[in-house]
Amino acid sequence: MIELFGPTYRYQGEVLDRPEIIYVNDHQYDENNHCFHLANLLKNSTCDPKQHFLIFDHLSHEDELQDYPHVSVPVWLASSADEFVQQRIQPDWSQKTHVFNFMINKPRPHREFLLILIKHFGLDNYCHSLAWRRININLDSIKKSVNNNLYRKIIDSVQVDTPVTDYRFGPEIALEQGVLNGSFKNSETYQHLLQKTLFEPTCVSLITEPMCFERESMHTEKTLMAIYGGTFPIWVGGWRLADHLAALGFDVFDDIIDHSYQDMMDPWDRCYYAIERNLKLLQDFTRARELIAANQHRLAHNMQLCQDNVFMQYCLEKTQQQTPAVQRVLDALMTDYAGRSSYRSLNDYQLLGNAPQGTTY
Repeated sequence: MIELFGPTYRYQGEVLDRPEIIYVNDHQYDENNHCFHLANLLKNSTCDPKQHFLIFDHLSHEDELQDYPHVSVPVWLASSADEFVQQRIQPDWSQKTHVFNFMINKPRPHREFLLILIKHFGLDNYCHSLAWRRININLDSIKKSVNNNLYRKIIDSVQVDTPVTDYRFGPEIALEQGVLNGSFKNSETYQHLLQKTLFEPTCVSLITEPMCFERESMHTEKTLMAIYGGTFPIWVGGWRLADHLAALGFDVFDDIIDHSYQDMMDPWDRCYYAIERNLKLLQDFTRARELIAANQHRLAHNMQLCQDNVFMQYCLEKTQQQTPAVQRVLDALMTDYAGRSSYRSLNDYQLLGNAPQGTTY
């Protein structure tokens, strides 16, 4: 098996000369070059590229790589759900004081656009985490991939002045835009830093999962935190995140939240209309708080599904549907997610052109 760490892997001329099981760890789309580097790796195989088998650590892949044999299994999410259970978090959803929350650590185009949209629509009743030293939105980079004249006008006209925040235990490394979390688990960060200050005081979570441009569905700790906080979810920029969570049995509150933005082909539409189509709720704290109070049982249902870890159940069901070779790999991933050391790397293959020897991925 080959493991690729999606956020940093860049194709450099490697050649796969025999069929492989390829595990894609984390999100993989290159937002700067607008490509899947894995696609280039597969296309340049000397064997039939469709003899390879791909494992995505997501809930779905409906983009360029969907025609290759593959399975999507949210192993990381299942592991995170277990960590939240072990943290023994005690919820209190009775002290709602703000309409919505958002949490931004690493800068990504749709997160920066969210900051712009919040200012554009005049939304100000929120709790937030913005772990930057200062506001520094790369407007030119965003506009390069925006073709909609309305969005370009909004980007040009809005001056973002959202206050930056500092949610750290202390020893983490503060970057210019973001925090290196070190050894702290997301469940610890939630319980000790974010539960009472950001999630539980709010009624709606504006969730910016890592993926935006690609048509892939990946839920992370951001969605878990929104559920544990007793909030209604709106996924800004993501692809069909509501659909795929609902397929696992979660209530995505379709009667309260308009998720019709979720499968728009333009990712900027999935950002803009996530806010625009839910604007009345995001502007009305009284209404939002009343809806939270009336739907405690539905919020509790979602939290129970997390505590039952339906994500792991889903992984196990998907595993049973695979060939014995793929089953062995998935079993290893789920048995010891953090301790994988026996897999081959791309350095086992010959390199073409000027690709450097000994590159790690």
